[in-house]
Amino acid sequence: MFEILSFIFGASIGSFIQVIATRLHVAPIMKSRSKCLSCGEALRIPDLVPVFSYLFLKGKCRYCKSTYGISALVIEIVYGLIFVALYHFILSGQATLFLSFIWLVYYSFLFGTLGIIALYDKAHTYIPISFLFFYGFLTILMLISRYMEDSTWMILLGPVVVALPFLLVWLITRGRGLGFGDVLLFLGVGAFFGVSQGIAVLLISIWLGAIYGIYVKYFGHGKGRSGIAIPFVPFIVIAFILVLFTDIDIFSIASLFA
Repeated sequence: MFEILSFIFGASIGSFIQVIATRLHVAPIMKSRSKCLSCGEALRIPDLVPVFSYLFLKGKCRYCKSTYGISALVIEIVYGLIFVALYHFILSGQATLFLSFIWLVYYSFLFGTLGIIALYDKAHTYIPISFLFFYGFLTILMLISRYMEDSTWMILLGPVVVALPFLLVWLITRGRGLGFGDVLLFLGVGAFFGVSQGIAVLLISIWLGAIYGIYVKYFGHGKGRSGIAIPFVPFIVIAFILVLFTDIDIFSIASLFA
C-alpha cells in the first residue's frame, strides 16, 4: 500500500517539476492553469493524472492531438520509482512517523529542486540561480545534521574537497571547460554526502557524461561535429541518486579495480 502511495506521490512530483522547468522564465507558473503548449487549451484534471493520463491519451493532447513526447512519461515513472526507493531505504527506517514526515518533506524539496535544475540545464545548458541557491540551502541543512552527529573538521571540509577538482578545471579553462554552477553543485554534493561518497558522485557523473559524450559525438546528433555543448547537471543528479540509494563510496569503487 505504501509503495503504491509513494509511487503516485513521486509521479506527481515528477509531473510538477516538468511544468516548472518548462514554464520557468517563459510563463507564469502558479498564476495560471496548465495549458497545452501547442493549442493553448487549458488542461483539466483528467488530463493531468500522472502516468495514467499519458497512457490513456497515448501521449497526445486531448484537444489538438499534438504529441507530448515520451520524456514526460519517463520522468513521471522515474520519480515514482525514486519515491518508492525513498520509502524503502530512508523513510521506513525512521524511529517515529513524525521523523518520516520531516524527511519526506525534505527529500521532496531536494528531489524536486534537483529535477528542475537537471531539466532546465538539459534544455538551456544553464542552471537557474534561484533553484541553485535553494539546493545549496537544502544541502547545508544536511551538513548541519551530519555535523551534529559527528563534530569533526572532515565533515566541514567535505564540500571543499569534493568541489576542488571542478574548481581547478573552471580556473584553468577560465570557465570554458565547465560552468561555475557545476562547481557550486559539487559543493552541495560534498555538504550532503561528505568526502568518500561525494567523490563517488563526482566519478560516476564524469563517467556517465563521458559515455554520453562519446555517443553524441560518434553516433548521435553531434556526429562529425565539434564543440558540442553537453549539459552535465543531469549526470550529476543521476549519480547523486545512485549513491544515495546504493550507499556507494570511493572505497567500494576502488575495490572494483583492485
